[in-house]
Amino acid sequence: MKGPEKRQKAKDLESRLIEFHKEQMPLLGIASVENIVAFVDQLIDSLQRVEYVHKVRQRHISPLRTDPKSNLFDPVRAAMLMASNGQHEEAFWLVFLATHCGRNLRTEWLLARELYGAYENIPWSWDRVAANAEAYSDWLEDNRSIFAGKFGNHRKYESLKRGARGTGVVVRTYVEWIKANGSHVNLIAKIQAQAHNNPRRAFALLYDSMDSVMSFGRTGRFDYLTMLAKVGLAAIDADSTYMKDATGPKKGARLLFDGQIDSRTSHRDLEARVAELERHLGVGMQVMEDAMCNWQKSPRKYVPFRG
Repeated sequence: MKGPEKRQKAKDLESRLIEFHKEQMPLLGIASVENIVAFVDQLIDSLQRVEYVHKVRQRHISPLRTDPKSNLFDPVRAAMLMASNGQHEEAFWLVFLATHCGRNLRTEWLLARELYGAYENIPWSWDRVAANAEAYSDWLEDNRSIFAGKFGNHRKYESLKRGARGTGVVVRTYVEWIKANGSHVNLIAKIQAQAHNNPRRAFALLYDSMDSVMSFGRTGRFDYLTMLAKVGLAAIDADSTYMKDATGPKKGARLLFDGQIDSRTSHRDLEARVAELERHLGVGMQVMEDAMCNWQKSPRKYVPFRG
């Protein structure tokens, strides 16, 4: 989104927000000019992040993006390339690694590189890990001291250490979830059939089915599933912001509708209001979730958040 297009989109969103505020439901948090401008800017940022991934899929992707020994390694781009080459199981695994590690502002994708086997003769591919998740866990324990990469902001409480919630257990429970359904591709096909090919219903079913994956709560599941959609691995679309277990998005929703982040409005009521507003704006639940979370950190002045 560039220049004139971006300005027109911002103008349209502002107009729709004002219309919603006047005709459907008060938006007390954006009653001031400063707040509505800042919120619109966050919506634009979130839309551009989604749009960017779709654009990258259309470009040439270097094979070096798939090589953990290369500084160019990028698990998201690698997943796109793998998917385009028919290597879907590996693509899903790379999206999982990207989500579990997150992109750190300082070390970028280094941790994902290391977990994929940056210092190994051969990568820890999906086939290799799925065949022996315990061996992968042992390898992590033996080598974690040499890893220099850091977890991203959404995964800042994760750990490489052996333990009940360590990365070894996270990977093992992920492998068990997928293998219980045969494969990633089989899982998606089964869910799509159950959802009668409804993208939002399929998202909800996958979200619920991921409950057994250790340390993948609301944020982890939401990030993983929305990235599967953006990469093109699953025809799903977030049906909700999953407000019940949210922190930043819940504060953002309370501020947006009630004018205060500590209002007592229930998560169910907030979710219903967000759904109504999303239908009016037509931006998608992923954009709503991201924008509300970032906006509540600085509601009067736009601040870009990249963590």
